[in-house]
Amino acid sequence: MKILLLRTFPSVMDPAAYNSQEIGLARAFVRAGHSCGILYYSGSQPARDQAVAVPGCEDGRTVIIHWRPGHNFFKNGIFKPAQLKELIAGYDVLQVAEYDQLTSWMLYRRPPKGKLVTVYHGPYQSDFTKGYNLKCRVFDTVFNRPKKNAGVPCFAKSRMAEAFLRQKGFCQVLPVGVGLDKDTLAAPYDPAARPAAAARPGFELLYIGVLEERRSIRFLFEVLAEAAKTLPGIRLVLVGRGEPAYRDACFACAKQLGVWDRVDYRERVPQAEVHALYDHANLLLLPTRYEIFGMVLLEAMYFGLPALTSLNGGSDVLMEDGATGLVQQGFSAAEYAARISWLAAHPDEQVRIGAAAHAAVERDFLWDSIAQKMLKVYAQAAQKRQ
Repeated sequence: MKILLLRTFPSVMDPAAYNSQEIGLARAFVRAGHSCGILYYSGSQPARDQAVAVPGCEDGRTVIIHWRPGHNFFKNGIFKPAQLKELIAGYDVLQVAEYDQLTSWMLYRRPPKGKLVTVYHGPYQSDFTKGYNLKCRVFDTVFNRPKKNAGVPCFAKSRMAEAFLRQKGFCQVLPVGVGLDKDTLAAPYDPAARPAAAARPGFELLYIGVLEERRSIRFLFEVLAEAAKTLPGIRLVLVGRGEPAYRDACFACAKQLGVWDRVDYRERVPQAEVHALYDHANLLLLPTRYEIFGMVLLEAMYFGLPALTSLNGGSDVLMEDGATGLVQQGFSAAEYAARISWLAAHPDEQVRIGAAAHAAVERDFLWDSIAQKMLKVYAQAAQKRQ
């Protein structure tokens, strides 16, 4: 089978960047015995093809990135029709990104003859996605025809995204999450790290990500202040950049709450050193109000670090509350702090949850596992068309 992953967004990607989703998935398809290419937007640069190695394939098979020029039309990647037609002619399956991208819509609405077109979608509606909500309203009014979407096979990055697609008329939706590419990690999982962290005195929280309103950074400090009432040795390692005005206001809040001396702030940490943060911490804290998926949750789970997070796109498909992580409804600092205190008092639970989280990622959320789920859908769709 020849599979083409079409990233239809008008942004120029860096194939060498850490954890490219298209490259991770494409490599998994190749390891499964299929040919796979990727369409990437190249802006005003000329068309070219680039071969990317596939770890685990000693026979030299590669993923081919097809860089194609195009235009940015209201955050839609519009490619030259002749070049796009020529490219897709060489593939059997076309997997497009997001239901509302115009290039995606043109392909799943009128699939080229003999081609299977599927959708891989992540966003869902939220108060923190006002621009995206507006774009979808315009798209739905002008282009979307829900009654015609029923036969389009779709994959969702979360159950929230699945529900979102079903509201748009898509009936064949499978939530698969997002995969982890272990070949991009600087270090392997260390099963001894969690028992060692659980045995150390004190309790270390970890936050990694952008410092922004939807990630509830002020609330993070409120939780730290509440938890400090019963855990005098608690600390927070905070890693991430943010807009200076928002960042400084949050830091001022931490000082007012009297917890700034408990915070170890680092604007950035080299990717090669991030695994050490996961290994050393006792708990990842991510009280986010919107998350398409949240790779930091996936990475923490892989390294066996328990996570306490809100109900969001990542946690609703990745975690089982109390088994592979802690998922907290609402935003009560006292309730978050109570769960932290409970985990601090039960070091054996830190080890148990961490091990279960790692096992869940190994089983269901490596790209090879997700590729297998997609291949089954491809095969079923092909049978229906015969």
